Amino acid sequence: MSGKLLALALGLCAGLGLGCRDLERFDTGETGAYCGKIIDGEFTRRGFDAGLGMRLTLDIDALQVAPGVLSTDDAEAGGCAPQALFENAPLVVTPQLFSDPLSLLEFGAIRDFNFVSWVDSTCQGSALAVVSLMHTGDVEVRLLRRNNPTEGADSPGNFGVFQLQRTELSDCE
Repeated sequence: MSGKLLALALGLCAGLGLGCRDLERFDTGETGAYCGKIIDGEFTRRGFDAGLGMRLTLDIDALQVAPGVLSTDDAEAGGCAPQALFENAPLVVTPQLFSDPLSLLEFGAIRDFNFVSWVDSTCQGSALAVVSLMHTGDVEVRLLRRNNPTEGADSPGNFGVFQLQRTELSDCE
């Protein structure tokens, strides 16, 4: 019986290691990035400019500490001009969250992993970022912010879903 237990434990450890290595494919390294645009739909964009672009870099080894950096492409005409809404803004995680049931958040079978972080705008405060690492190798980012400062304290806030594809950092405008 102890031989079966040992085999089960080794199999479980190997499976856990495989899962961690599988997320490594999302790491952008020094030269990669995930780039794309906001989905321009009634249910996927509120309070963000149509066509807003995003660039995201990810460091999978630092997923529970400093998982990445986010920027938008609206420096010329966005709400924070002459700065972009997000300019090399670090994703800030709450470490205790990884021990909480919320860390098991799932949005369906097409996502390999989801995590939640905070990201600070250059002029509009903090936003909640929900990052989904997709089976396809793409990434989705949902940004949520309460009380759009341009609409007053009673505004319903901002919401945006961005679909990002992997590319070279130099190709991401």
